[in-house]
Amino acid sequence: MPLNEKQWATLARDLRSAMARVAPEWTDTNAHDPGVTVLEVICYAITDMQYRGAALDESARLLAQAVAERAGMLAEPVADGDNSGECGAGLQRVNYMTGMLLGVDDFKTEQEYLGNRLRRHNRLLHGAGIAAGLNVTVEQDTAGSRITIAPGLALDPAGNEICVEQSVQLALPGSGPVLLVLLQYAERYCRNVPVVASGTGENAEGGLVSQPTRIVETFSVTLAAAPEADSVVIARLKHSRGRWRVDGRFELPRISRCGSDDEA
Repeated sequence: MPLNEKQWATLARDLRSAMARVAPEWTDTNAHDPGVTVLEVICYAITDMQYRGAALDESARLLAQAVAERAGMLAEPVADGDNSGECGAGLQRVNYMTGMLLGVDDFKTEQEYLGNRLRRHNRLLHGAGIAAGLNVTVEQDTAGSRITIAPGLALDPAGNEICVEQSVQLALPGSGPVLLVLLQYAERYCRNVPVVASGTGENAEGGLVSQPTRIVETFSVTLAAAPEADSVVIARLKHSRGRWRVDGRFELPRISRCGSDDEA
């Protein structure tokens, strides 16, 4: 029995709903979307068979049944925290094998695995604070007041390593309340090269675009009256008698290191 227009519309709606739940990045707004392409090919094949025979024959009915079964499989609920429908919770790394075709997603997965594992180690075994260096001094001259941060290493609350390789200076306001010197992890993209454009929007038609090929792990320094959740406090400054001074009584968050002289 051939499908009517309402039945075709229902089948198309159910297939698109299933695809949206399982692979939300696939949409029907891009003509080059692989998911839409597959659905259009299936629709064309079934429609062609229906028009040729005025009704679905046995093979066409089997094909329609297979499509419906596959749509049902795609519509099955996916475990929380897993977009693939195959892997459970936990850190994931790439299982390399001979003949495997590697893509950008595989290399990103490998980088994320190593980074997440290191951050988890830092966060749970060491905590947040100053690991070495990062002494803050105040200088003042005719140009005004400024702080100098010495090289050092800190871990933020997320487990990111914040490495200051060279001394950094930051200007201070003329006066004000108590200020905290905050160190925050940051990333900077660099080394742009031309690559073949892909995706949607302005780059959908192809051609060459400039994309960064490196990510520099760096930091930022800010002055604030209160600490922020993703920062490490490396000094507290007090303004008195017209000068800024480092509050020596302020207890800084520090990380104990194995084999250091601090251990008794």
